[in-house]
Amino acid sequence: MPLRMTWSVAPIASASGNVDDIEGALEAFDRSVLRILDDFQVVTGVRAAALRGSARIMRERMLSEGRAAVGRGVRWTARVGEVEVTLTPER
Repeated sequence: MPLRMTWSVAPIASASGNVDDIEGALEAFDRSVLRILDDFQVVTGVRAAALRGSARIMRERMLSEGRAAVGRGVRWTARVGEVEVTLTPER
């Protein structure tokens, strides 16, 4: 099911885009988190560890709660630490 995905890592970065399905959303999310960890010099040490932890939890929630919500055709939003993701089914 095509989705609109919006994500943010406050206050560092945010973006949105269309993806084909939940797996595409996960790939986009993973790429974005890795880019932040690689490109932003301010995300190091404890902050980088916290971002990795939040991203891991968010990924699990996207696979469970997010997949279930979009499967029902409803919008889903979650926040874990500095990470927020919204998945909106495209109809």
